[in-house]
Amino acid sequence: MSSAAAYISSVSRLFKAKTLSRGLVNELLSSKDWKEFMSVLKERGFVSEVPDSITVAELMLKKRALSLLEQLRDLSVSVKLAKDIVSAYVYRVTLDELTYLTSIVWNKLQGDVNLLTTLRSHIDQMPASMEELQSMLKGTIYGDALSFASSKSPKDLSQLNSLLEYYYIHFLSNIVEGLKGDWKAAANNILCGYKDYYSLSLAARQKISMDVRCNVSEDDIRDMANSRSQEDVINVLRRTVYSKSIDFTNMYTALTSLYRLAINRARTGAVSIFMGSPFNPVVAMGAAELIKLDTEDVIRMINGLKLRVPLDRLKQSLSFELL
Repeated sequence: MSSAAAYISSVSRLFKAKTLSRGLVNELLSSKDWKEFMSVLKERGFVSEVPDSITVAELMLKKRALSLLEQLRDLSVSVKLAKDIVSAYVYRVTLDELTYLTSIVWNKLQGDVNLLTTLRSHIDQMPASMEELQSMLKGTIYGDALSFASSKSPKDLSQLNSLLEYYYIHFLSNIVEGLKGDWKAAANNILCGYKDYYSLSLAARQKISMDVRCNVSEDDIRDMANSRSQEDVINVLRRTVYSKSIDFTNMYTALTSLYRLAINRARTGAVSIFMGSPFNPVVAMGAAELIKLDTEDVIRMINGLKLRVPLDRLKQSLSFELL
């Protein structure tokens, strides 16, 4: 295992080298507009060309993230733990394809399989029912996610798709619970904030109580699921360990604050994981998390520049801690 783990560590470090630095982020934020921003990314080798629209830019960035994650996953086949971890990240960045399919099937609409990329190999024609979709995806992480979500008896499409998003953290949490010692601690340094955010957010928005958590209690999640007003939601968040860092203007700003804490801590944890033992296969999670966070941050930045969001406010939305 040690030689395989060392190999995964080495491969993961190569992918970390392809991620954003604080210096590059500050340079990007100094761009006068989103096209200059994309020109900087092109110069740094993040994209091959400067697109004509932000829509195309977002698509390019998401494809880049997916390509990197798929390469990392394929290079991790010798260590099942690392491969499963990276597979969860591939699932997360391609979740929009699965929710597109569930939305089409749930609403009995006419869909187009040509809009699919990753799931195109499993879907040769648009399914007519959720059962048919489940059958097509059997044996994949997407099929497992759909089974998980369906088992919770969602009452509407919003609940179903929220559960599909939740499956990402549910899947990773199950993997981490099976780890021990430094490996488990390193993984939880990345996932801890996500566990609390996803469970509290699902409870607040969909009134569904789940058991994945880190620094919040079962009572917090249960009370959140039973909340009947924005004030109830805010009161639950006020009693958590995160309260000093949350903006309580309203429920939505509070949950957004909680998410920002989660991504800040995830980035710190992902970077820190590379400073530990070189024989830790969980470094694959660090590389995958940085790829995901980079993509989300870059998309926030280009949209922020287009909308002329004040620089201080834009910085506060990122996973980087910037002065």
